[in-house]
Amino acid sequence: MSIDSLLCTIPGENTPLPVFEKIVRLLKGGVSYGCSNPAHFAEHTDPHFKIAIPFEGASIHTTWQTASGQRKQNHVRQGHVSILPANLPHETTLENRLEMIIVNLEASLIEEVAEELVGTVEIIENWTARDVLIRQLGLELRQEFQHGSPRLLYVESAVNILATHLVRHYSANRADINDLHQRLSAQKLKQATDYISEHLEENITLAELAFVVQMSQYRFARAFKLSTGYSPHQYLMQQRIERAKHLLSQTKIPIVEISYKLGFSSQSHFTSAFHRLVGVTPKNYRSKL
Repeated sequence: MSIDSLLCTIPGENTPLPVFEKIVRLLKGGVSYGCSNPAHFAEHTDPHFKIAIPFEGASIHTTWQTASGQRKQNHVRQGHVSILPANLPHETTLENRLEMIIVNLEASLIEEVAEELVGTVEIIENWTARDVLIRQLGLELRQEFQHGSPRLLYVESAVNILATHLVRHYSANRADINDLHQRLSAQKLKQATDYISEHLEENITLAELAFVVQMSQYRFARAFKLSTGYSPHQYLMQQRIERAKHLLSQTKIPIVEISYKLGFSSQSHFTSAFHRLVGVTPKNYRSKL
């Protein structure tokens, strides 16, 4: 986790301020979360594809230049999500204090997903999309950041879902996209699940798992879910909770120690995950044995 270097200027003041408080940097992109006071960003471009998810009270005025050279304007409000292709000239004015998630996707990731689905792809800008899937993932990512250090496997899975969603729903040739329904072979599935079991206490990444079975991250994540019914992150959480149930029932290890032994960032994070999957807290589970 690190502080973003992106700065802006508050109207009427000369002091720049950091825009995003927390960042998870990935091999082919990243996710940023934070707040900003009212501010203006002069026209600029970004080498990445970008998804911006503003939250309560958002009021953002945008001006951009289309591929044909036209100047356009729009007003982004709460409930909208913004899809920006790479290298799109645009300027932005934040009209009030803003809380936001921004997902950056490198061109190589979009190209990798597109190659699996359609070959080549052109992402079309949409500043005021109303997209239930993107908004829900944005809310879940915000919760991850607010709980402390986001889990890498979860963030990577979300980024891959969003990259696939962009190619499927915001590309010029989306009608030509064919779905893939290939499961993992028994050998590759065993390799992946064995790796997860042997590294439960670590912050496993999607890139690691894909490397183990020699597949692209996109193809692996999709094939793993088709094979198990769970995303890699969901499967990891299931296995951690099963190991926790064993430790709670067969040992007297303190709950806080179990939390860290299984890779949770805190006891409260462990308790929340355990309660969500088992229906009771770890303390109550142990006391009822």
